[in-house]
Amino acid sequence: MVRTTGRGFRPWLAASTASVFGDSVTFFAIGWAAAGFGADAASLVLTIEGIPLAVLVLAGGVLADRIGIRRTMAACDAAMVLVMAAFAVGAIGGAGLWMLVALGVLSGTIQALRRPAEGVFPRLFGAEDLDRRMALVGSAHQIARAAGPAAGGFLIGHGGLPLTAGLDAATYALVLVALLLVRPPHEPAPESGQGSVWRSLADGARTAARTPGVVPVLVAITGLAASVLPLVMLALPLAGRERGWTAAETGLVAGAWVAGGLVMTLVVARRGAPRAPVAVAGPVLAAGGVVLLGLRTEVWAGIVAIGLVGVGTTMLTTYLLPAYVARTPPEMLARFSSLTQLAQTGPVLLATPLLGVAAGVDVRLALAVIAALLLVTVPAAVRVARLPQPRELAEISG
Repeated sequence: MVRTTGRGFRPWLAASTASVFGDSVTFFAIGWAAAGFGADAASLVLTIEGIPLAVLVLAGGVLADRIGIRRTMAACDAAMVLVMAAFAVGAIGGAGLWMLVALGVLSGTIQALRRPAEGVFPRLFGAEDLDRRMALVGSAHQIARAAGPAAGGFLIGHGGLPLTAGLDAATYALVLVALLLVRPPHEPAPESGQGSVWRSLADGARTAARTPGVVPVLVAITGLAASVLPLVMLALPLAGRERGWTAAETGLVAGAWVAGGLVMTLVVARRGAPRAPVAVAGPVLAAGGVVLLGLRTEVWAGIVAIGLVGVGTTMLTTYLLPAYVARTPPEMLARFSSLTQLAQTGPVLLATPLLGVAAGVDVRLALAVIAALLLVTVPAAVRVARLPQPRELAEISG
């Protein structure tokens, strides 16, 4: 049983899950709309969001450490309510490519400032059972992400982008209210704010470099991000259109990614993080799923293949991320989190255009590259597997 120290965790989790569902619905719909403009346009829409994410995410870590983790999240959620509501209204007459690009820039900017704080929010409710608590958050969010693409495929046929964006705005308003009401019992006091942003960034980077295990964690995350996210956001919609799948069928296949991850996170929420051999096998299993997707064109095969990708990647991430967060100094929670966020967004920024070019030649070529990238992460995963888990760290410190 997972202990959730401090009142407010579950209300925040419920609201946060609703917001993730709204995001998943909307951005599947946006990906589908962008794919209608061709591979190059879809690559542009997906890449443009990663630019502010990569550029500003480290600043987001400094911001959250200085003004407070919860305050940063609330301010960003309020901004997203306005952005998504404006997009919903603007898309009533039809959304051109420029609108999709503008939404990507605005959303990427806001998310860059928010994600470092969100990544460490579960720790503010206590360090005990951190791996299980993070898995509980992950499993709830996975359910939302699994339902989102399928719902997005349905809603885009019945109300289009205005409906999906309006839903997203409402869910951001819900999580904003929850954040205003919740008081995490272990939120660190904001920094005094002395010194420049660059000095704060440098202090965080030096501390991270001296912390054992941080570098292999970041390397592993980088490899997964460069392969899995472009697979789901770019290669899969293009493959679906090439194979004659409908939006609903493609959404169902995309949802299998998070559904597969959900299986693992539910196991971890109940039993704790997987053992090292299981974690190391994750990228290999995911690569096998990508190969299956390239070899078979049936919808059922796509569901199985993407489900294996979800299971395999989650085998590794549920092992390494709790250990990483547990090692983070309390006064640098958001800055350490911003490093993992950069490791997830920077590679996507570089890999998506390249994979878009490969997909323009042949989608199967892009899938082969993705499978190879997953296998390249195995050496880093071996190093990550040697890291002690949060429970082991607690035993050592005790």
